[in-house]
Amino acid sequence: MGTPIMGAAAQVPAWVPPTDVERALFEAKTRQDWDAYLRVLFAAQTFAYAPKQLVDDDQLIAWVPHTAAHGPRFLAVYTRGELSAPRAGEVACDIALPLAPYVWWGEKLRGMVVNPGTPTEAYFPGARRKRRRWLALRDQLPQHDPDHDTGALLTKYTGPLRGPLAVGLACGAHLSVHRRALWNDLTDVYADYRADTKILREAWGAASAAQWRRQLDFLLAGQNSPPQPEFVLRVRRAIARHTAGAAVDSTLWQRTAVETLRERGTAEAELAEVRALIRRIIRYEARFRADGLLPADGYVGSAAGYDFGRAVSVARWGLGARYADGAEAEAAVITAGVLCRRHYTSWADFSAGYVLGRVLRFDDESFGPMYASALAPHRLLLDTPTSPWRTLPFTAPAV
Repeated sequence: MGTPIMGAAAQVPAWVPPTDVERALFEAKTRQDWDAYLRVLFAAQTFAYAPKQLVDDDQLIAWVPHTAAHGPRFLAVYTRGELSAPRAGEVACDIALPLAPYVWWGEKLRGMVVNPGTPTEAYFPGARRKRRRWLALRDQLPQHDPDHDTGALLTKYTGPLRGPLAVGLACGAHLSVHRRALWNDLTDVYADYRADTKILREAWGAASAAQWRRQLDFLLAGQNSPPQPEFVLRVRRAIARHTAGAAVDSTLWQRTAVETLRERGTAEAELAEVRALIRRIIRYEARFRADGLLPADGYVGSAAGYDFGRAVSVARWGLGARYADGAEAEAAVITAGVLCRRHYTSWADFSAGYVLGRVLRFDDESFGPMYASALAPHRLLLDTPTSPWRTLPFTAPAV
């Protein structure tokens, strides 16, 4: 397939590979095993930068080229760990490799460069003519089976690993694992610019910075989910405080909740819904114990973690969509972490609350995808030795 031009970047002793992808690229480059290099690249998510206005106008994307030191212009492709801080007027877009024939290459582009200016940099002149050979390499990769996808715990080793920001990002790890995103990345995009703007627009009704901020504030206030679950859980916590931690009788729980609401003038139809909700929570908790989400005698204290955990993702999507700058997104993530620590006693406790909030909102006791897509990340995050839930203390350190 021809040997690519080695980039000018040399090994830097203090260099830390941002992710496992860049580590594998560097190792293959050091061996000059370019087939291995390309297989790593084709298995990874890759990006190119494009003018933001063209992407917003849904026009043909003109990828931002890289001009090599020796003169020619190359299509610049980046792995996720090497995405920069947001660029003025340019956005990172997902780009599938090897490029399809119809993808715009631009005039006078001599080929492709991967991660220019980094230790994994490599130039591939004439890349457009190598498509058939590269497709054969890509076809050697294991095929992804979405029906049996349990997600992936992906860490950015140059990202936050300690402190309040890391704790906040770890509170959003359910979705990061489920979506196979880096759990602790807060630089340019969550998925890519187009996907980040799309999910905010379609799932959150946010197509502007003001609308994004409104949704984020609702989540941080615990007001995106229905109020009834948090009310009945709060009633049970109050009863438990007077029973020295003994299991709360379900009949007493229902009676206390109903009497409290009746004193407030709540209609009988709504009181019946509250009784049904309590019975539903009891059934979910029984399943949680069977699946290891709760200990044998455990129960969920609060479901607000579902809003706080999602707030982390919404903050990251807002950064990717250019609705927020890094400081605003970081502040929101840290706030979410503080709120989770305030409402829960451990990562496992938080996770059970997050999952209950999710299934009460969307699962309807089907124990379908909405449950499975939260249970799998819960297990992965608690069982993996390098997980932030194993390396980060949940309780805040004493001052």
